[in-house]
Amino acid sequence: MIHLTRFRAGLLALLLPFGGLRGDEDARKDYVLKVGDGVALRVFNEPDLDTDTRILKTGEISIPLLGSVRIEGMTVDAATDRIYQLYNADYLVEPKLTLSITEYAPEYVDILGEVKKAGRVRIPATGRLDLASLFAMAGGFTPEADRNLVTVMKADGAVQKYNGTQASEAALQRVFLSSGDRVIVGKSVFVGRTFTVLGEVKSEGPYPFPLNGKLDLVAAIAAAGGLTDLANPKKVTLRRGNQTTQIDYQSLSREGRFLPLRSGDIIFVARRIF
Repeated sequence: MIHLTRFRAGLLALLLPFGGLRGDEDARKDYVLKVGDGVALRVFNEPDLDTDTRILKTGEISIPLLGSVRIEGMTVDAATDRIYQLYNADYLVEPKLTLSITEYAPEYVDILGEVKKAGRVRIPATGRLDLASLFAMAGGFTPEADRNLVTVMKADGAVQKYNGTQASEAALQRVFLSSGDRVIVGKSVFVGRTFTVLGEVKSEGPYPFPLNGKLDLVAAIAAAGGLTDLANPKKVTLRRGNQTTQIDYQSLSREGRFLPLRSGDIIFVARRIF
């Protein structure tokens, strides 16, 4: 008797001449059979019982002599045991048989929001898809994406959040996804927000606030082309709502100090008095 759970090595050797996705089975030895999976049953010296079929929506396959047998939710090992027991009980004496997966049912993950190619992504036949690979398959982030706000809604209802900016590529490669998961990349809250630079700068006007939410005074003035020759770098005014702050820009930039700005801030650079 060739019994898969007791003589696994022998059956794996028999599997090669019968075909099937052996490489994938090695990678997915704990794979649970699903509706839509293609399977091949081979019974040694009983070619009339050989069957190539697909698991139906009922979770069953049709097998010669046995009729409908439910194998959904089982591993290949467990399904083989079940078929062996059914044959051995009434039809064959210690049958030698193998069951292999010929085609995996398609499995998908949905990625939505601020990626270049949002939609449904098929999980590779290996059954492994990580978050970093999913982002690459979706074409990467859009310019308006908030990489700090990545939400994974698991098929079982669990919700996980990740920071796509702070997390390393290696860390995202360790986040594995399952069929039915949904990944949502949020839009930056700074989309459409501005800051304004006026006075003695080379190019006055409102400017888009960085989508990552990070901007300091030195960078803001640089965005406006820098100071003019008539600018007084010691007299820069920051207006934030109803508050006004006088800043010595010359000292701040020389010392390399960081003065963070907020969206809506207005910077005014005074003219030098000769």
